[in-house]
Amino acid sequence: MQCVRTSIITALILIETTFAATIHVPADHATIQDAVDVAATGDEIIVAPGVYTGIGNEVVNMLGKAITLRSSDGAASTVIDGQGNRRGVTFSGGETSNTLVFGFTITNGRAPSVNDEGGGIYSGPSSSPTIRQCYVTENLAWAGPGMMIRGAATIINCDVIDNHSYNDTSTLSMGGGICCMGHATITGCRIRDNGGYWGGGICLHNSNAEIDQCIFSGNTAVQGGGVYVRNLSPNFESCTFEGNNAEWGGAMAMYLDTGSSIMNCTMDGNVASGGGGGFFAYQHGPIVLDNCTISNNVAAGGGGLSILVSATGMNIINCRITSNSSGGLQSDMGLITLSDSLVCGNDTYQLQGPWDDGGGNEILQDCPIGACCDGLNCTLVTEAECDAVLGGQWLGDGSSCEDCLSIDEGACCLADGLRGAGCVITDQWDCLNNVGGEWMGYGTDCTACIPPPQQGACCMPSGCSMIWEDECLALGGQWLGEGVNCTNCPDTGACCLCDGCLLTWIDDCADAGGDWLAGAECSNCPPPVEVGVCCLASGCIANASEIDCSDNLGDWLGSNSSCGDCPQPCFGDLNGNWVVDVDDLMILIGAYGPCP
Repeated sequence: MQCVRTSIITALILIETTFAATIHVPADHATIQDAVDVAATGDEIIVAPGVYTGIGNEVVNMLGKAITLRSSDGAASTVIDGQGNRRGVTFSGGETSNTLVFGFTITNGRAPSVNDEGGGIYSGPSSSPTIRQCYVTENLAWAGPGMMIRGAATIINCDVIDNHSYNDTSTLSMGGGICCMGHATITGCRIRDNGGYWGGGICLHNSNAEIDQCIFSGNTAVQGGGVYVRNLSPNFESCTFEGNNAEWGGAMAMYLDTGSSIMNCTMDGNVASGGGGGFFAYQHGPIVLDNCTISNNVAAGGGGLSILVSATGMNIINCRITSNSSGGLQSDMGLITLSDSLVCGNDTYQLQGPWDDGGGNEILQDCPIGACCDGLNCTLVTEAECDAVLGGQWLGDGSSCEDCLSIDEGACCLADGLRGAGCVITDQWDCLNNVGGEWMGYGTDCTACIPPPQQGACCMPSGCSMIWEDECLALGGQWLGEGVNCTNCPDTGACCLCDGCLLTWIDDCADAGGDWLAGAECSNCPPPVEVGVCCLASGCIANASEIDCSDNLGDWLGSNSSCGDCPQPCFGDLNGNWVVDVDDLMILIGAYGPCP
């Protein structure tokens, strides 16, 4: 190992990485909080399977630190337990998105009485942490029993299930699953079986949150079974609301100045004892519903949608309002514009009250019925019902199951090209016997040969997890690609450097100029070599070991010195020992003669 002759690039690498550490719980510290207390910026805390408790107001306080806290084996086996006495996790020190909590079950949390917010997780106004793949369940608080978000947290692929307030019918109860008074981003989460007065699943109050690809099911509330929104303009994209229950707004309820965008969402099978089985709005702002399906919901009035005391216009574009009980769309102010939408099959009425026709609408007493072809199976259903059938193809109003027989071809994925390349459209017999491919079913096209995204191996010096690419990159890992398993990760070991150690791979260690010990820990590295000033008659070496200095006949002054501490060279000192004496004279005599 060349400790003196390090490059500028290596020095920069060391500046960035030397101080980051991996801390193991319970191997290095018995509790998660003990590990957080000693962690520094960039450190990673890896928690082994087990149940972890704490003292005081919370089990874990992240203390504003930009660190990663993750489980080694996922949420199913790694539990943060508030024991019914304290909150699970607190972020209140100005954490940024570089503060990551990943892969825990957070349960039995109870909010401290000082604010009674966030039984499972509390994120303060100045905090914006990242929370991934956590299972938040059976927590207790008045506001946000599952989570209270007052800042700008990012919540990804979490399950928020069965969280409740002390009394879900009290007006003090807000957001059973999540209460957000900030500007959170919530993506790919499942919000199920939570309860609260204002928003059984989520309450968004003065929030511009972004909710994307989330599923709300089985939540209960007085206002907004799935979601309750008050003020500002949170947006919803590709969300599903099913089986939620409330007095007003089985799936969603929006009040006062709300100007949300709701796109590509489905509200199916929700119930409201008052109005708006699917959607309810009161004194709302400029709401837009675009490409949404609102079907099979039940309410006393406005089974699909109930829009009362409109303050500004609402645009409903390219939506399907079908088969709702006690009415499709109920309006009392006439500030609704309906465009390119299908309204049909709702009992009692299709549309009630004034509305503006934006054109392109079909308002029918009965929904069109046609053949839904699913391979060799066929049913006569509406288009919306066929869309819910995996692989179903609707042949249009009035079509019969005999028409399905004409669909005798489908996608044949070639055995050597199942990831998208190599596909022909043919019948089942030809695909299996002549082409030798995998037949994807009647009426399918070549997009069926492209599999959905898969998790892959995320290699880190501390271990490997099968996760998504973006999650791996957020952890600083090396992602090997879809479907690649952890056995393909490179070997890790200790990279022994002059002034420290890294747990890394052999190639990275070579780039850093270190000595790599396969499978070893940093404790196996030899002690760092001390470097310091080496004074020579011809000058000074700033970073030299004592041995290197001796080999160069220099005078080593140690690590706490500088070149300014070296004696100045003197005339006649030919052997570099800082003294002019007979030894220097003998060197001169030995060199006596003509110059070469």
